[in-house]
Amino acid sequence: MRRRSLALSLLALAPKGAGAQTVTRDVRLIVPFAPGGTVDALGRMVADALGQRLGGRNVIVENRSGGGTFIAMQAVATAPPDGHTLALSATALLATGPVMPGFVMPVDTDQALAPVTSMIRVPMVLVARPDAPYRTLPELIAYGRAHPGRLNIGNSGLGGQTHLLAARLAHEAGMVVEQVQYRGGTPALLDILAGNADIYFSLLPESMPFIRDNRLRAIAFASPERYPALPDVPLLRETLPGFTGDVGYGMVVAAATPPEWIAFWNTQLNGVMNDPAFRRRLEERFLVPMNGTPGAYRDEIVTDRRIWGEVIRAANIRAGS
Repeated sequence: MRRRSLALSLLALAPKGAGAQTVTRDVRLIVPFAPGGTVDALGRMVADALGQRLGGRNVIVENRSGGGTFIAMQAVATAPPDGHTLALSATALLATGPVMPGFVMPVDTDQALAPVTSMIRVPMVLVARPDAPYRTLPELIAYGRAHPGRLNIGNSGLGGQTHLLAARLAHEAGMVVEQVQYRGGTPALLDILAGNADIYFSLLPESMPFIRDNRLRAIAFASPERYPALPDVPLLRETLPGFTGDVGYGMVVAAATPPEWIAFWNTQLNGVMNDPAFRRRLEERFLVPMNGTPGAYRDEIVTDRRIWGEVIRAANIRAGS
């Protein structure tokens, strides 16, 4: 009798429904950036892998760029919470949007979204045109101080990591710069390649081909450690102590999605991210695979909000600045 009672108690505590959900039609995977970039490529890789795990069901990528990724977040938040709509999320934006002065979000992400899992981290590198009059970070800082307002730096969305890194660089280096907003990393890089912009904090996978063929100059990494693929490129924190900031992405669903569906997608996505062949594909693209529980992803967002909230206050960063 005791054994039977213990077994029933353990059954009551076990996660329910993670393996019992059934995908009955095409799944939407909303990507918050324009086609062609790193996050779009990740979304398509994940969509293909999920489709295979779901027995050939279509997982359709839908690009909804703009609004600092919050157009996409609003789309998933207002979708039917039936487990058939997912969205890739920029962790930094979920963290900083609510604490960014002057930024009006179209949706309360804390209340309208439910985290599913963390997925990847991406190294960030500060790049410039190869003909720029500075080759190192100290030279760039000296140029920026000597020419206030002349140096322009791109960002791929208000409140995102590129915006925060740019504002933090200007603040800590004592420079006045012009921020130029783009609808993603690819347009920003194309503008630098065309000579229309000066510098940009780029996702390494997007800029690496241009760095390798000397069409872009790698100034410094925002990572905590030097990157093996570019061992001679220094770190920002070697000149500006404490300056780090790679990018993270995860997956979210509408907050009203039943827990059974959240558990189902967490299991499916962790299965994708833990697959050795899939991990190799990510690492070949300079992406660092992640995984975990919905609670762990929520904790990551909370931690990033504390860290970047301090940066926002110290640098007096506002939306549009």
